[in-house]
Amino acid sequence: MKYAKNSDGKEDILMKSFQTNTLSQFQRQLCSVQGRLFENSAKDGFESEAFINGFMNSQTAAFFDLPFDRTQWGGEENLLYDYKEEAGNIPANGQFYSNESLFWIGYIYRYWHFFTGQTSKEINKICDAKIMNGLFSAYHTLDCSMAIQRILEGNN
Repeated sequence: MKYAKNSDGKEDILMKSFQTNTLSQFQRQLCSVQGRLFENSAKDGFESEAFINGFMNSQTAAFFDLPFDRTQWGGEENLLYDYKEEAGNIPANGQFYSNESLFWIGYIYRYWHFFTGQTSKEINKICDAKIMNGLFSAYHTLDCSMAIQRILEGNN
């Protein structure tokens, strides 16, 4: 994916957002699936930070990033099953984020993927679970694209 160059000659992923339309209904549904997946991780007893960072760097997330993959039709329960099979031992009984924060983090990460074209792994490298949880209270009421733009601007 090519991005516009900023004044420093670096690729500017924020410019990509001006070239895209709003998300389709299907894309928004996938955002909700990932939000519910993150919520369900706590219900299954998985420590939030370890689960989120592990998932975002997993092959399961990489398949979910593809334009079309079977994981997109399976729902959050099947995604959770696939990730548990892949990861094996996911830490449990650690810190759990609130359900609202978990859903928002999952939703915004998937939205971010559609908004910029970055992979889950790239997104997590920019802003991991701990940072996202810290941003929840300030950013969760913003439009998703505005929240992502602010996060990316803060990273430059």
